[in-house]
Amino acid sequence: MRNIVSALFLSSVSGLALANNGQFVIAKHELGTSLATTQYSYVPVEIHADTSGKNYTTLSGAYASYVQEIDGKHGLHYRHWLNEVKAKLTAAGYQINLECAEQCSTKPYRAKIDDNFRYDGLYKVGYTNAKKNQFGYITAVKGSADQQEAVIVFAKQGYKDALLLAYEQISSTPMPSAGVKVDNNFTIKPIDFSQLKPAKKDANGAVDHPMLTRFPGSYLVWSSRNDFEPYPLITGPYKKKIPTKTVEGKVTTLNYRIDKHVGPYAVHKNYMNALLDNDFQIIFECSATTCGNMILRDNLKNTVFAKNHKSDIYNMDKKSHFYLFTAEKQTPEGKIYTSMYSYQNSGKYEVEFVADIIEEKSVSQADLNIDSDSLTKEIAAKGSVSLYGIEFDFNKHTIKESSTPQLNEIADFLKKQDQITLYVVGHTDNKGAFDYNQGLAQKRAAEVVKVLTQNYQIKPSRLHPVGVGPVAPKAANDSDSNMQKNRRVELVLKSPLAI
Repeated sequence: MRNIVSALFLSSVSGLALANNGQFVIAKHELGTSLATTQYSYVPVEIHADTSGKNYTTLSGAYASYVQEIDGKHGLHYRHWLNEVKAKLTAAGYQINLECAEQCSTKPYRAKIDDNFRYDGLYKVGYTNAKKNQFGYITAVKGSADQQEAVIVFAKQGYKDALLLAYEQISSTPMPSAGVKVDNNFTIKPIDFSQLKPAKKDANGAVDHPMLTRFPGSYLVWSSRNDFEPYPLITGPYKKKIPTKTVEGKVTTLNYRIDKHVGPYAVHKNYMNALLDNDFQIIFECSATTCGNMILRDNLKNTVFAKNHKSDIYNMDKKSHFYLFTAEKQTPEGKIYTSMYSYQNSGKYEVEFVADIIEEKSVSQADLNIDSDSLTKEIAAKGSVSLYGIEFDFNKHTIKESSTPQLNEIADFLKKQDQITLYVVGHTDNKGAFDYNQGLAQKRAAEVVKVLTQNYQIKPSRLHPVGVGPVAPKAANDSDSNMQKNRRVELVLKSPLAI
């Protein structure tokens, strides 16, 4: 059987003219099953230059390859096939640059294949899992420095003694002309940002920050404000840890969407340049590849700000398309910090621009956490008391954990004065629509009553929630500090008429 196979094999390689029109120098074996065939009119291929397996020369030109499997029942061995190919190539004037048939490593063969277009055509030969003394390969070159041809073959004994063959050929040729033409009168026209229109309206309740002008054609999908929080401002790239500077103050978060054709880099540079023109100093700037992997996710996780960012920070890694910078400015009232990033998942999606603006200030301790004895005195004197130690999440009626000390004091007061009933009144500033503010004030008052009755066992009949919204301000709504005075919970004596 082996002699018959040899005769068939010799006939298949008898003509050694360089392949044209889909032909191969070493033709496909008549007994083989085709696993892959690849052809390119013009590509670069690196060919072994000597027997060391370390030096390469590049040939650019017509390329063709195939992978075949020959059933083990035919008894054809990989060494026999390699020997026959070597003999025919040598007879045809090819010089053997690299040859291995025993005790081989696949490393020289695969060095220029694994991360290359050649892998898609050749991986089916199974060179990555070839067993020692079960495979071999040959690289052969023919021609002058100006015109060269190369053949690369790999043979492996596979499952049930099947023979797997990988064959490649490359002929250096001039780059074929495709008739591509360039219009010399063509000029690149930049996008006129001023003509962009927002695709949607702003989300209900979302508002700009007075410091920042929005990018043309953008709209707000979310905004939030935390009146006093510590913020982890990024100051350097994420390596083993994220370098940050903790700054405290009012934190405003703005989430914009911008026309997809603008791209995140143009948004990034426009905002950064605008801040530089207004005396901001850049603390840190980076792109996805230089920021450090998952910098936004890991910096904001376990903070109140993570939920305020309506971008997919949990999947924005070093392969994403985003740009980030942080900056600061000294003003007479204190420092202003900002952290801004622009992100685009792909060209078919809008640009996402998110800005955190931190207005540094010390937390006011005035009127916070009034103790139960002071509550008694204040209500006895005035019939009411304004409380600022009860705090809520921005635009929500969720009570913050920081409110617990003040709630403890209210409960203590109610237990000591068990004969009285109260109105629990919610107040807001006048920013936003009246109906919205009144509804929010009612929900906040009701939430205070709920916590006092459920957590402190105060009888519900003793507390009556009322939401008055912005209609009873303590100060003009003309500054942040005055608006903070207007955002409060007030306890008003309901019965008896006096204590």
